[in-house]
Amino acid sequence: MKRSTVFWFANIVGPLILVSYWRGVSAFPDPNVYWGDVSEGMRTVIVPWMFVAAAGYLLMMHRFFLSWSEEEVASLHWPWQEDDGHGVRRLFVLYAAFLLCSLVWIDLTRIYIESPSSFGMVAIVAVLWTAGLASVGFGVLAWPARKRLPGASLVVAGSVMLSIQCTWWDAVYWVANFGF
Repeated sequence: MKRSTVFWFANIVGPLILVSYWRGVSAFPDPNVYWGDVSEGMRTVIVPWMFVAAAGYLLMMHRFFLSWSEEEVASLHWPWQEDDGHGVRRLFVLYAAFLLCSLVWIDLTRIYIESPSSFGMVAIVAVLWTAGLASVGFGVLAWPARKRLPGASLVVAGSVMLSIQCTWWDAVYWVANFGF
């Protein structure tokens, strides 16, 4: 697999996520329905963090696609493994998990709001946790490269920035406070 495949996948699905958010927000007269029981005070913390998460995402994209070579990305591996040249595949799996789950969560939430069900609740929680774990995975994948690839620590930092939003604020806090 080539790094350009991952790049184009991310750059096609990424804007589709924004379209899904626009479509989801415009589906209800009051888009605040998506916040469930999350207080207004907490929203003032969470919303700015979304921009921090986006900055972290861009930090990672810069290293993966603009700063590192194809060979350097291919050398990425999990901390418990040796370099086997399959780093691009690992990166694709993380991007696919993160982006595809991000693409469907607001639609799943809209469907749940319109017709609550246990299956809907489980699906929402599953996609949020998958996106959250994938956001952590970017940093875990870059962790072994910190000493050999310039800016690998920036990928780890970007992953932390993104993970706080996707894992803590979305998969933990929002799920606990949505009102399932």
